[in-house]
Amino acid sequence: MSETCFACGGQFAPISGGSTHAYMLSSLGCWAAYGELLAREYADPALFAAAHRLTVDAFAIQHPGDPKERRAVQSYWIHGASLWLVLREGQSHRQATQALKTLAGGDYPDRPLEPSPFAMTHADLLAAPVEQHAQLARDWAYESLEGWRGAHDEFARLAGVALGEKHRTS
Repeated sequence: MSETCFACGGQFAPISGGSTHAYMLSSLGCWAAYGELLAREYADPALFAAAHRLTVDAFAIQHPGDPKERRAVQSYWIHGASLWLVLREGQSHRQATQALKTLAGGDYPDRPLEPSPFAMTHADLLAAPVEQHAQLARDWAYESLEGWRGAHDEFARLAGVALGEKHRTS
């Protein structure tokens, strides 16, 4: 038996009781599965280095929260810019993490209201053998970014700001 997360569309075990993230909203089962995914990464330093930045960013943009909540809006834009930096600009995970710090606290536009359906969620990573985790995390991150095509120009602009460029187009 499973339930669909209202944010990412993934299928997760139903859970009654508990809590989720303060502003990256998800179903309880989805949030619990994300915790399992993080535990897998924290348990393996090589896996952490290869996947963690992408995992956090992909989860954040698949669970953007309330579009009227300042923290949720900021999180959505900076995690999307971080993915843009890694997947489109070829920046390292370390550079993307630095970009998050550079972009934190800025003013951000309203986000697009709805993404396209996501082709992958973290449920796909958890269902696969751990040996495939790093590649699937990259695939998931790419599919998460693709789900928000309407935001690509702004993600690219923010990536440029993080890199110290005044103006950037995709």
